[in-house]
Amino acid sequence: MKQLLSNKDYHAHAAIGSTTLKAICKTSVLHAMERPFKQSDAMILGTAVHTAILEPETFGDEYLVSPKFDRRTKVGKEKHAEFQELSQGKTVINDEQMSVVESMKQSIMSHPIANTMITGGDAELSFFTTCPETGLELKCRPDYVKDGALIDLKTCQDASARGFAKSCADLMYHIQAAFYLDVYNLKNGATFNEFYFLAVESSAPHGIGIYKLETEAIEYGRIQYKEALRKLKEYLIAKELGEIDRHAFSYSNEIINIDLPAWAYNAQGQQ
Repeated sequence: MKQLLSNKDYHAHAAIGSTTLKAICKTSVLHAMERPFKQSDAMILGTAVHTAILEPETFGDEYLVSPKFDRRTKVGKEKHAEFQELSQGKTVINDEQMSVVESMKQSIMSHPIANTMITGGDAELSFFTTCPETGLELKCRPDYVKDGALIDLKTCQDASARGFAKSCADLMYHIQAAFYLDVYNLKNGATFNEFYFLAVESSAPHGIGIYKLETEAIEYGRIQYKEALRKLKEYLIAKELGEIDRHAFSYSNEIINIDLPAWAYNAQGQQ
């Protein structure tokens, strides 16, 4: 199904998303399913930028800018208490964060190509379907869908081609790309195969990079996410049967020989 959900409601939905699959690939099934999620300041900023650019009409419903209160005074304490009540259910950001959000939005909207890529299509729609191989319910929430392609807005420290390619590998964006394409296509009977990134730097001057992910990277992401789904299915079955070996679903319950990575030998030799 396609749904108009808030970002909060989407993430609260029990279906499996790319974040879980990336966590499985990066660590283990056990870590992905049992490690508490903690939202970082960078995540809060990134989500605020997404909302300001792609869903500006909902920004006031989801975010509230906190003024400064002198809580040493009675009036300051009272105003702070009033603000706390007003902010219930919203994400609170400060003036400095709001200024960064506005600057990043201005950079995106003033870019001659980036601006056109996020107009005339569909923003932040949620899609749910069932994996034909594992039977697990899957979900995806493309930032933007237009002209037979999925477009993802990413905040980053380095939007250069070299820097963002490194981020793609480190943060496993290729897994997200493959998963989103497959879930979207499966749900909609589509054959989309192009995935674009709009990368915007979180520090001034908020440089913009626009990138199309290579087919080879998407195919590699597809192999990885499908293997993660297989492991997750095994974990869920074992948990349901009460026969779960926690160590087997973590790193290993066996002794494994390891060696130093190749770069470590080179580094030692240069000292």
